[in-house]
Amino acid sequence: MKTASGTAKITCILYFLCFILYPFQAQTTVDPAADSAKAGSVPAATAAVVPPPLRPRKPDPEKVSAAAEKDPDTDAVRKNGETLKYGIESEITDLIEKLTANEDPRFGDVLYDLFHTTKSPSVRQRILDYFAVLGDPCLEDFSVTVLNDPYDEPSGLVSSVFKYTSAVRCTAAVPAVIALLENGNETYFNDALSTLGDIGGEKEAVYLAAYLDRTDLTTSQRQMLVKVLGKIQASGTLEKLTKIAENSDENMFVRSYAAEAIGEIGKQESVPVLSRLFEDQDPNFRLYVIRGLKHYSSDLSGAVIIQGIRDSYYKVRLESIQAAGELHMTDSMPYLIYRAQNDPEGVVKEACYPVIAGLNTDDGNKFLVSVITGLKISDMAKSKAAAALMKYGYAGDREIAALAEDCLKSDLRKPLRYALGRQFALYGRPAYADICKQYLASKDALTVGTGLDIYASGKFQSIRATVQSIADDPRAGANQKKARFILGLDNK
Repeated sequence: MKTASGTAKITCILYFLCFILYPFQAQTTVDPAADSAKAGSVPAATAAVVPPPLRPRKPDPEKVSAAAEKDPDTDAVRKNGETLKYGIESEITDLIEKLTANEDPRFGDVLYDLFHTTKSPSVRQRILDYFAVLGDPCLEDFSVTVLNDPYDEPSGLVSSVFKYTSAVRCTAAVPAVIALLENGNETYFNDALSTLGDIGGEKEAVYLAAYLDRTDLTTSQRQMLVKVLGKIQASGTLEKLTKIAENSDENMFVRSYAAEAIGEIGKQESVPVLSRLFEDQDPNFRLYVIRGLKHYSSDLSGAVIIQGIRDSYYKVRLESIQAAGELHMTDSMPYLIYRAQNDPEGVVKEACYPVIAGLNTDDGNKFLVSVITGLKISDMAKSKAAAALMKYGYAGDREIAALAEDCLKSDLRKPLRYALGRQFALYGRPAYADICKQYLASKDALTVGTGLDIYASGKFQSIRATVQSIADDPRAGANQKKARFILGLDNK
């Protein structure tokens, strides 16, 4: 028979055991599937494995030569090296920005060593930007290390790390980037998403697509997610993106980006879907449908793009005109010519000219030449048509030269004269030698300067003597210095 005191002892023991075992019991009742659902039905990411250190790649000789041509003097390399070795922070960062803008690969080793010795976050940031532009993976180990734990690093440096990771396609960083998406810290959400779009593949795209089922995302986050899925172009996300694009209750921009992403994936079964979506009443949505369709070359996609050239919204017309050019749709030519002649928006007319020239049909070239030679057509339109023809060089050289000669005779047409001259200088073709000589013979200093630009591009030996005479003429002012520089003479 149990006594009261014995019962009390047993009760105390049971309470004690409950107190001790409760924490362990609580741990075992956590539902891992629930956490997985919160993270887009993907297991939680672990820290990324840091790649082994690498030295910068050997610079490309062609890029070295191109960079050397931009040196202000023959001693530039030595001076730059001294600045990087002895300069203060502002001098070093300014120089690295110039080297980056010039894509100058000659200082890779020096900057790599500086990166590992400097204490300046600004210098490190500029060096990351430098190697990002060069596409050199030598700092992948640093980048992965930072992305594994970015919280104590300067924000500017972390931003450069994300850009560098994207630029060099550092796939080793994928687990770290996913971890930053999963931890709920919005500080790095956008950068992590964008970077994953550049370095991720099919698996990561499916993971991101699952994120779209979450209810805690903002509209802007959903928009960015869909855009990133378009960048990855994973076929495993096609069904989800199609449902989003077809859902009229969805945010318009989320739908629009989904329509474009469907096109970027490149599956032919999406063409009928996009064709139906083009019937939507929202003109901005139709614009993105065209952006999706321009990834396909088929009778159906072409028919919709031609409808887009006739759309009531001018931005849809612009997008469709560009798509017709990219897909080389010669059957769109009658519509392009009509729009170039009659569209109520000047920007649409101008957009037609380069597409017509690039398609290189008899009717298209004939139309553009008629713009050049027409008596009642504005000089602005002539300038645009000439620029389009000269870009491709298929037709119109003789007519454009004649137009330039007319402009050289009339100071009232100086704007067109200068505009044509800039185009001659842009391409420097042998056929431009005679018109270059006529520019150099002008009494207008700016026209002569334009002629020197044309010569510098074409290096026409037949008129070198004319350029030499300008270089020898002290009365030529700034054009004398310009001519001497072009000829490689010492300026005095």
